[in-house]
Amino acid sequence: MTLIQPQQLEDLYDSKIEAHFVEIRLLREQRNADCSKTRKLPLEVLSTIFGALNCRRTRSYGLEWIAVTHICRVWRNTALGDPTLWVDFTDVPRKWIPEYFARSKAAPLPVRLLHTFSCEPLDELDSVFDHVVEHPERMKQLEIAAGGTFVGRLTKPAPLLESLVTSVQVNFPPNFLGGVAPRLKSVTCCGRLPPEASWLANLTKLECGEVHLEATYMSNLTSLKLDWGWGGLDATGERSQDISMTSLLLALEKMTMLQRLDLYFPNDIDTAAFPRPTPVYLHHLRSLTVHFNQVAIASIFNHLRADAIEQLDASWSQTISSTPAAIEPVCQFFESCYRGNDLQSLVQNFGRLEMHQSPTAEGIPSLTLRGYKPANFASFKSLVPRCTPRLLVARLDSSQSPIFPECNTIEELRISARFSKPILFGLPEIDVSPEPFCPSLRRLYLTNISFVPKARRVPQLKRWISKRKSTSKIELLVLKDCPLSKKDIESLRKVIDVRIL
Repeated sequence: MTLIQPQQLEDLYDSKIEAHFVEIRLLREQRNADCSKTRKLPLEVLSTIFGALNCRRTRSYGLEWIAVTHICRVWRNTALGDPTLWVDFTDVPRKWIPEYFARSKAAPLPVRLLHTFSCEPLDELDSVFDHVVEHPERMKQLEIAAGGTFVGRLTKPAPLLESLVTSVQVNFPPNFLGGVAPRLKSVTCCGRLPPEASWLANLTKLECGEVHLEATYMSNLTSLKLDWGWGGLDATGERSQDISMTSLLLALEKMTMLQRLDLYFPNDIDTAAFPRPTPVYLHHLRSLTVHFNQVAIASIFNHLRADAIEQLDASWSQTISSTPAAIEPVCQFFESCYRGNDLQSLVQNFGRLEMHQSPTAEGIPSLTLRGYKPANFASFKSLVPRCTPRLLVARLDSSQSPIFPECNTIEELRISARFSKPILFGLPEIDVSPEPFCPSLRRLYLTNISFVPKARRVPQLKRWISKRKSTSKIELLVLKDCPLSKKDIESLRKVIDVRIL
């Protein structure tokens, strides 16, 4: 009889053990597949969920979403089989870039030519850029924040390109993208755009440093932002051109589809506008943001009209913040164009004045006057007669106390601080006025307000609340992020209903 050697016996047992492990692994996979609560989800839904996780990753190599590929075989195969989950590889570790690119297959790419710590493009991206040059049909977004030499190599049509962003000076060649980019809708460019370019034919959103205002593609815009330092170009696109109020109004007159206008007026703009029989009517304009440093520039509001303004944000330097000639045209424009319900809210936000229908909803009618002094509320209110403030919101910085305008219609007061304020909040004392501050006030909200030292602050608030006349009694006090002990809260509840958020 042949004796089995110890090594052979050990190998025999090891093979049997491994076989059992394989069987256990297969049973676990089968259990996950048959018993998982997500087993009935279509693969398209799983891909959508994975895509949402992918979009939430941080810029510091936040690849936590990839953990889903370790849950089960179905999840892994679904993630690996969806090329759109692997198209953005500019924020992943360098060693992963080739694998990411391979998994992206033929999906459209967001191409980002970015600075690194060495101010040079990543070497690992060179092959990707070479591929995009040969296959620009894969390019969906293009962001350039490094050298612009790569732009000169893009001479073929880019049928899927939707947005272009440059944060460095880039000179676009005449044959850029072969003149063909039918889906390009959005361009953000800190440099110059050519006066005429077929690849800009379908542009609807533009943020630009220097531009020819009479360019053909400007007439299709629905959103235009000309920020600080912008300038005009002549028809050749090589020389700067002085901007005048007249040339700007003529350009706006051709932008019949404009819905959003964000305009920073240059200091050297010629404010002399020729007499116009009718104003420039922007029928679709909904949002208007302007900033100017000269009182005369406010006259542009006398030459503009819109059907239904939803948001107006006007800001100016402090030197002209109290000049009626700078404020009145803004308010008159808003009054003539606003078609919504009466504005219900007044906001003092770190030194600026806002009017809202609701302080929390988005896309609601609002008027913001930054640089305006809230102490002049009475004069401002006379310029916006349709505003009936019911809610006053005061947002303060660490060194600021609110200047509360007297308003008999305020029913709710909300005070918040960017940093916890060691003072109370500067509410007008009942003792110094024969009539209570805001006699219609019913609700008081305090956020991030410090009551230190408590021995003085809490009794002061109690006294302020309790001394108000019965006809102007505050019914509710809401506290959020205001450190108070249970004893302090119970003390306040003796004079008012207190809620803690």
